[in-house]
Amino acid sequence: MIFNGKDSILGRLSTEAAKAALEGDEVVIVNANDIVIIGGKNSIVYKYKERRRIGTMAKGPFFPRTTIGIVKRSIRGMVKRKRSKGMDAFRRIKVYEGVPEEYKNKEMIDTAKVKMDRPVHKIKVSELANILKQNI
Repeated sequence: MIFNGKDSILGRLSTEAAKAALEGDEVVIVNANDIVIIGGKNSIVYKYKERRRIGTMAKGPFFPRTTIGIVKRSIRGMVKRKRSKGMDAFRRIKVYEGVPEEYKNKEMIDTAKVKMDRPVHKIKVSELANILKQNI
């Protein structure tokens, strides 16, 4: 299954991808830099900075700063990755920032789009990753 991440909500897209991977499908998510997180920009940035701040350099927890890492980390929380079924499912998930050549002409599933009928507070995953990279 190929999911198009353009204007998709991160949590809902992650749920769909995790379900498909647990069922045994190969899951590919393209346009990961255009996935959005719903909520106030300041509160989301604070939450992710706080997650990166806790723990130690040696023991973790380790939170990513890249767009691909943020998306994969959200999916990782939805599969039981410490069990063999969850490990296999997590290995079947591939995430790309753009659209690779091999997936350009294939049918993509548009799921969990943001409805623009009213103003929505949101932040793109790529914007969040840029903020996290600046504040190391």
